[in-house]
Amino acid sequence: MRNRLMLSVVGVAMLAFSSPMFAQTYGTGGYVPGAWQPSDLPKGLPKAKPFDPHDLSGVWVATETSEPHSLNGEGTKHNSPPPMTAAGKARFDANLPSKGPRAVVAGLGNSPVSTCDPLGYPMSMWAANLRPFEFLEAPASDRVLQHMQYHGEWRQIWTDGRPLPKNPQPAWEGYAVGKWDGDTFVVTSTGYDDRSWLDIFGDPHSSQMRLEERYRRVDKDTLELTMTLTDPMMYTKPWLGDKLTYKNAKVEIYEELCVPSEEDTFNKYMRDVNAGTAPPPAKPPAR
Repeated sequence: MRNRLMLSVVGVAMLAFSSPMFAQTYGTGGYVPGAWQPSDLPKGLPKAKPFDPHDLSGVWVATETSEPHSLNGEGTKHNSPPPMTAAGKARFDANLPSKGPRAVVAGLGNSPVSTCDPLGYPMSMWAANLRPFEFLEAPASDRVLQHMQYHGEWRQIWTDGRPLPKNPQPAWEGYAVGKWDGDTFVVTSTGYDDRSWLDIFGDPHSSQMRLEERYRRVDKDTLELTMTLTDPMMYTKPWLGDKLTYKNAKVEIYEELCVPSEEDTFNKYMRDVNAGTAPPPAKPPAR
C-alpha cells in the first residue's frame, strides 16, 4: 500500500536534531539517549531474579537496528496495513508526518512528536530510536505497569479479571486488562483518545480501536510481542503486526520528558526556520 522504507532526508534530519538533542533532555546537554553502558549502573545492584516465563519485569529494548515505528516494525517483514475506510483515508490524509514517504518539511507537519502532546499507545512504544521501556509487576494492586522512557509515559494493565469497560472515558494510553494464556501474557485494550497517531507515519485510529497484545518471554533476556489492531471505523479488516523482539537491556530508565518550553524554542529556532515561516536567528539560544 505504501513503501515505508522510503524516508525523507529532511524529515530524518529534523527528527534527529529535535527529540534526542533538544526537546527531550536528561539533566545535562551532553546526555545522549540510548548511549548506555553496563558500567554506568550503580555498584551493588541486586542480582537478577531467576528466570520465570510469567514475570515480564525488567527493562526491554527493541532489537531492530532501525526504529520500529509501526505495528509492522520498520525494517522487518513489513506487511502493509489493511485498506482504510473512507473515514480512515480522510484522517490519514489530514495527518502530516515529518518522516516517511509522505513527509513534509519539518515545521509544516502536525506530528504529536513535535508538539509535546502525549504520544498515546502504541505510538509511545516505537516513537523513538531504540528507547527502552519497562514492565513493573504490582501484584498487590492487581496491575502490571508499563513505563516508556521516551516522554515518560505510563500505562496500567489490570490483572484482577475485570472485563473491559463498555464505554470507557477516552485516554491517551487507553484502558487495558491482561491475563495469562499459558506462557503468553495477553493484553486487551480499548478506550483510546483518537487525537493520537498509531505511528510516526500518521496512520490513524478511532476511539473504537481495540488492541490485542501477546507478550511471551522466550528466555531470560528475550521478549516477543505480536499485536493485532481492530478498528472498523478506520480499517476494512484487522491489522496483524509482525512479531517484534526485545532484549533485556540491563540498564536503568532515564527521565526523558518532552518539555513544552524547550520544544517551543526548538520550533522557533529550527523547525520554523526550516519551513520558511521564520527568519534565521542571529545566534542560537543559550542552553
